[in-house]
Amino acid sequence: MRKKIFALLSFVTLLSSLAFGAEKKEEKDEEEHIAAIDNLGPTSGGFSSVGEFGPEDQDFVDPKMLRDFIESRSLIECRQKEGALTIAADVRARWICTGEEVNGKRERGDDTNTAINIFKSEFNLFLDYVAPRGWVSTKVKWVVFDGVDGGSSTKVDLDRAFIGYDVYERGCEDFYIEIGRSKLDYMFESKVEFSTFFDGIHFYYTDTWKDIGVFTLHGGPFIVDSFSNHYAWIVETGVKKWANTGFSIKYSLIDWHRHAPTLNYGNRKDSGDIFIIDNPRYRFIVSQLIFGYEQTLDLPGCKILYAYAAVLANHDAKKTRTTHNRYANKAWYTGFTMGKLCKACDWSVDINYQWVQAQAVPEFDLSGIGHGNAANTLLSDAIILGLTPFNARGFTNFQGLQVSLLYALTDSLTLRSKAEYSVPIDRDIGGSFFYKNFEMAVIYAF
Repeated sequence: MRKKIFALLSFVTLLSSLAFGAEKKEEKDEEEHIAAIDNLGPTSGGFSSVGEFGPEDQDFVDPKMLRDFIESRSLIECRQKEGALTIAADVRARWICTGEEVNGKRERGDDTNTAINIFKSEFNLFLDYVAPRGWVSTKVKWVVFDGVDGGSSTKVDLDRAFIGYDVYERGCEDFYIEIGRSKLDYMFESKVEFSTFFDGIHFYYTDTWKDIGVFTLHGGPFIVDSFSNHYAWIVETGVKKWANTGFSIKYSLIDWHRHAPTLNYGNRKDSGDIFIIDNPRYRFIVSQLIFGYEQTLDLPGCKILYAYAAVLANHDAKKTRTTHNRYANKAWYTGFTMGKLCKACDWSVDINYQWVQAQAVPEFDLSGIGHGNAANTLLSDAIILGLTPFNARGFTNFQGLQVSLLYALTDSLTLRSKAEYSVPIDRDIGGSFFYKNFEMAVIYAF
């Protein structure tokens, strides 16, 4: 009897061991599978959140005419209660080819940690609800680096979640308030700044002044870091259709600075762990003045010509050892946009030249050409560490040319290509470099 009981217990123990081993193996396989998903691989270098690797948005910033064209494809509209719900979306397939040299050495391709060619897939969903006095505007973006091996898991971004309320409207005069999240470039105009998020309250006022033009004044406060109670603010004002002509003028001022201690969200190992007084990452109060001229053209497939020029200055820059004890706080750009997308066979081309000094705009808010910076180093970190100018390389300090072309194959299918290059303004800050980039995107809006 004892032998039978002992045999039975031994058999139960054996089964338990096998089951436990199988469970452990299953957990291990699952962990390896998860690890494989999270492995971004060499082709997706830099596919990380903003606070870790410099500029927030590595995707090219959509020009306004492309955004308007895509959102006008809202073919799904539902009446709900007192307002209308519209749904729009687009799918994009993108190829990005980048070349970069620093002091004669290649920074991308073989024998480096960064790929020359990158392929991305992207899905954008727009949901808008508009009622007589209020509205909601949202955009969600899903992006993935393509590749069975060396690809990435899907990154989801909430690009826009804005709630609006119309406080006062009478004729051409209108005043409304919005609260929530949006990209700065959705609300404010620039070729070299406004790539980050506006999480705050947006006040907007507009009126038409007889014999002068359409006047606008808008802006408001937004959150930079709620942990350290760091808030910034922005204001923009301007007049369009000046004196019944195509001329316009626009001025903006954005203040990132905080004199109290702030956490350093740079690219150092102690990023986000130490407080810094008068942090050079936020030492920016940037003015921008834009002059524009718009005219209707009688050319095949072309409807408008918009020429523009802008100057910028950072009023809060300081002379540092890293910048040769000089100010490097100016920027300017000029260019033109010809054409507009409305239907199949429409086209648009934008050509602009950008000149941006090292301290002109915050690196995390840069929307200009840049110069790749595969090493993901920041000028603000270099200033904190007191590095010599030659070893201080960030995302700014460049001059270059950018050309973008849009062509509507159908009412919903669009091709976009972009080519750009840049070289340094001051080779003593960060050394010599050469950067070139080409992007091709197929966009289907529905």
